[in-house]
Amino acid sequence: MGDDPAKYHALFDQMAQGAFFQSADGTLTDVNPAALEMFGLTRDEFLGRTSMNPDWRVIAEDGSDLPPERHPSMAALGSGRPVRDFIAGVFNPRKRCICWFNLNALPMFRPGDSSPHQVFVTMHDISSHKRINDIHLSRIRLIQCAGVHPLDELMVQALDEVEKLTGSAIGFYHLFDAATGSVALKAWSTSTLERFCGIDDRDQHYSVEQAGVWADCLRSGKATIYNDYNIIPHRKGFPPGHTPVRRILVVPVQRNGEVVAILGVGNKPSDYTETDVHTVTLFADLTWDVAQQKQMQDRLLAKTGELKEANELLEQRVNQRTADLQAAIRERESFSYSVSHDLRAPLRHISSYSSILIEEYGPALPYEARTYLDRMRGAANQMGALIDHLLELSKVARAVISPEPIDLSAAAAGILQMLQETEPHRMVYQEIQPGLTTQGDVHLVNQLLGNLLGNAWKYTLKTPFPRIAVGKTTAAGEEVFFVTDNGAGFDMSYQSKLFKPFERLHGSEFDGVGIGLATSHQIVERHGGRIWGEGTVGRGATFYFTLGGRCEHEVTAAGDVAR
Repeated sequence: MGDDPAKYHALFDQMAQGAFFQSADGTLTDVNPAALEMFGLTRDEFLGRTSMNPDWRVIAEDGSDLPPERHPSMAALGSGRPVRDFIAGVFNPRKRCICWFNLNALPMFRPGDSSPHQVFVTMHDISSHKRINDIHLSRIRLIQCAGVHPLDELMVQALDEVEKLTGSAIGFYHLFDAATGSVALKAWSTSTLERFCGIDDRDQHYSVEQAGVWADCLRSGKATIYNDYNIIPHRKGFPPGHTPVRRILVVPVQRNGEVVAILGVGNKPSDYTETDVHTVTLFADLTWDVAQQKQMQDRLLAKTGELKEANELLEQRVNQRTADLQAAIRERESFSYSVSHDLRAPLRHISSYSSILIEEYGPALPYEARTYLDRMRGAANQMGALIDHLLELSKVARAVISPEPIDLSAAAAGILQMLQETEPHRMVYQEIQPGLTTQGDVHLVNQLLGNLLGNAWKYTLKTPFPRIAVGKTTAAGEEVFFVTDNGAGFDMSYQSKLFKPFERLHGSEFDGVGIGLATSHQIVERHGGRIWGEGTVGRGATFYFTLGGRCEHEVTAAGDVAR
């Protein structure tokens, strides 16, 4: 462990990665807090266990149970060789769900020994990445199913997919007729029909007033979660043949401002969350669209054989869209896995091995050698920050846009206040035009303003009397917002590189990785708008943007505010 156990434990405990040691006999001997959080265990519950402990529930990437001898730590101990980038799911008793990890196991040897005396394992949580990939694959299967199966089977397939993604045991899809205020029981998942719902009359119609709590989303028009069914005051009893419900999540499908259907899942082992709402909403909308397309196709086929050519064209378009979706998903999968595996793996190794070198041989190393190791770890941290920014850029491309009114003036004031609080010694003159409003996704627009104002704050660092302004002007007859400063500026001959990832127009005198403006460009494009920049070296820069519609506050030209 080195000559300074206290220093070793401090470093070990502060690692952002989960890490633990396992001895040659399979006993878990040490663990850091990050790993305990990932496993959902206390230190006392973890230490002393072996891979043979029956409380472990570990599954392979294909969903099959993973035998103890195939656990990465045991495989490394048995073979004496490292096990790298092993994907496995482990049941977390606190979260009551399977969490997915990427694990690396490094066997450790004493001098002269041919067999390892222990193994050092590092791990990081990839549950969110795996969930995104699973959703994409489920959508592909559903679209493929639409081409070869009747509508009823398609509905069941959709419910089976959303059940699997949410870990639920119940799934149902009902149609709603706003004119009559009635709900038609349309489809149930396979497991619901087999295990939970033995009702004889499955073609029954309900009025909303007669329906149970699962119809609350019809009344509110919003997703409804009940994680403890028994405490709901307005719950009703279950009809004969229906198994009791413990938890339920129901989301409405809306078209043209009206609810047309609902999709519900139930009896998940743990509480439903907003992540589940996102997943179920996605499949509810997709199921409706595919079902509508399927019904249209069936009507066309029923009319006359002369429509065969039109049907073949429709099939061709569905297949082409499926191929396009698969290609896009493969590209995003490749990017996500490159970031989370190919890029992060060498960083983990650099950080782990440099830490081991410092701990094991630190006192014996010259000062310059320790300095080089510190620089190595600093470079790894910088690369980690770059990866985080790349993932943020990827998230913007996948984010669901939820437009709502936004007070840009208030948002800009809040961001500048936060920047001022981080550097209270700086005196920056700030001017924000009042009454700037627009429509857009609140989270993404705040991120856009944060990037632009953060750049303005950063590039006025060396300006004697720094000044930042936010306002609105008119360009080519179109009203646009702007963020301007009197900082370092940029050479307009490099304007074409402004919004490309990694293209930085300044050297190391200013921090950054060259992702912020690329992310801003992506956000503006997702809103159907435009963004561009103008600047002069040493005299500042101005960035203009629109968000797909007119600005809502009449003002004068930019010169009245910005200059």
